[in-house]
Amino acid sequence: MRPVPMTERPSQYVLDLPHRAALGGEDFWVSDCHAAVTAWLDAWPAWTAPGLVVVAPPRGGKTHLARIFAHETGAEVVAAADLRDETRLPAPGARALVVEDIDRDPPETALFHLYNRAREAGVSLLFTSRAAPAAIPLALADWRSRLLTCAVAEIGRPDDRLMAAVLAKLFHDRQMVVGEAEISYLLTHMERAIAVAEAVVAEADRRALAQKRKVGIPILKETLDALTRD
Repeated sequence: MRPVPMTERPSQYVLDLPHRAALGGEDFWVSDCHAAVTAWLDAWPAWTAPGLVVVAPPRGGKTHLARIFAHETGAEVVAAADLRDETRLPAPGARALVVEDIDRDPPETALFHLYNRAREAGVSLLFTSRAAPAAIPLALADWRSRLLTCAVAEIGRPDDRLMAAVLAKLFHDRQMVVGEAEISYLLTHMERAIAVAEAVVAEADRRALAQKRKVGIPILKETLDALTRD
């Protein structure tokens, strides 16, 4: 799972930022904020913990990295909410299993039994969560104790290079040409979050089409002002 250099640039704003190929033909941009998680994924199967919990806010990249891990290891991916009364997992011969969103109304008894079956079978578990294990309100003490034996890797706050790459890709996907000045303006004026970047680009696109204007700093300023008011 080593980063590979980009051969195509998403827009006129050029970045030398590595990426990892994801399922569905998508690319996942890798930056310093992913270092803790990618180090664990690259170390598999020689993990020193029975499982790994990847923690990140919504749209923070945890699902992308979990799916890349599943693609490269052959792991099945299941949502925690779908594990109620689930006894078939992990599948015979499996070496790893991905369980997503263990913080969203988790079926604690099912997760507890799944953890035990995986340990007995030597199956590595990768969980995703918006909250660190210690911060998830859990009623079942046995499941909580098992979960706390897992390693935790958090995806950090997006840095300039990652946010610039994401913005450039989002603009390119909408066939909107922007340059360094526009990207730099957004980096210094918007919240550092992927979800915010998506909202900004979508609104800038809407305004540019409605007003028949190019996407420059004036329209980006209007966009940020409008989103702030909303």
